[in-house]
Amino acid sequence: MTTLRLPQCQSRIEMTEGQTVLEAALEASVPFPHSCRSGRCGACKSQLLSGEVMMLHHSPFALDASERAAGNILACRAVPLTNVAVAWADDQVVAGAQARIVALYAMAPDIYRLVLRPDEPIAFSPGQFFQIELAPGITRSYSVASGQGASHLEFHIRAIAGGRASGLLAEELELSDVVRISGAFGNAVGADNATGPILAIAASTGHAPVQSILKSNDGRRVHLLSFARQPESFYLNGLFTQAAKAETRFTYQAFATGAVARNVSASPLAEAIRQLDCGLLSGQIYIAGPPGFVDAAAELVSARHCLTGDILTDRFELSAAAAA
Repeated sequence: MTTLRLPQCQSRIEMTEGQTVLEAALEASVPFPHSCRSGRCGACKSQLLSGEVMMLHHSPFALDASERAAGNILACRAVPLTNVAVAWADDQVVAGAQARIVALYAMAPDIYRLVLRPDEPIAFSPGQFFQIELAPGITRSYSVASGQGASHLEFHIRAIAGGRASGLLAEELELSDVVRISGAFGNAVGADNATGPILAIAASTGHAPVQSILKSNDGRRVHLLSFARQPESFYLNGLFTQAAKAETRFTYQAFATGAVARNVSASPLAEAIRQLDCGLLSGQIYIAGPPGFVDAAAELVSARHCLTGDILTDRFELSAAAAA
């Protein structure tokens, strides 16, 4: 058995065999910064202060060879081989807080809108997410849809048939109920030092963080490629259409894809990315939605020879316990 030491929160955690640093930290209720949990985003990039780890397969976009040589690891892919000490990049420990439900309703047949009012204002940026403990033992991660600086936190949650969280949202949770939240975690879009346009590529509830980007934008150009299988699944179409009419620096394209394409290179997603102006590939490229969609979009964007911007991904992974 190995020991994980986290100096930033003065924690010592006994780890089980094969467990990653991130798994051990979250199991011990440590608010360790993270996002995708699969080695693709880099949000859990940390410094290995001592000890040795085995790095599981990960994307070079999240951690390249030079970063690894400098002692950096991805906590979600690092399995300790000895006792280790790890420090995440952000010195601020994210504390938990209580929040009251002020709105909860179905905004589409399979999507709920949840609005929370925290006891105290919580700082966040577009593209980040919060962990919400809906009930004891039922904690889920959801990207925030509110504009930066908002006093309320808005989330769009896709209903999963038989899912425990979905059952709570549909049948048990009520207005004024109190839940526990922690965050914000993950990559931020439109950081203070970011320049150039924002290209957003979204599907399903990946549109929630795009709403946050729009509400927080300080004048940068934003172009959205929006995807859904059926026209009726564009649940924020009204908002985006209105915004495109009112704001000259926001443009919006919606693509109804029908059934999932067997050949990704011939899909509407591939064609839309091939047609993108190179100027849109010079800033931040933010891709959010189901894992398969995000992976395909990131690969297609990376293949564009004129890409000079940074790719940020937000993979909406289905919790292993979601259908339990």
